[in-house]
Amino acid sequence: MSNTKEDKLRKAYNQYDLQQEVVDKANINIVTCGNCGTVLLHRLELEEVECDICDFVSDPADFPDYNCIPNQ
Repeated sequence: MSNTKEDKLRKAYNQYDLQQEVVDKANINIVTCGNCGTVLLHRLELEEVECDICDFVSDPADFPDYNCIPNQ
């Protein structure tokens, strides 16, 4: 099994694509809490997201996607 930079990037894109399928089909995003880092699911139409663990409430922009395209 190869672990070159290109392989890792390809795997990251694969995970991102799979997450986007979930978002597109279920209208639910997979994010991390901007305060404590817990992985959360939230509906896309929400104007505010609340973390069930630390009670942080904020704009969805403060809850980054769990999988994102890495900087190249």
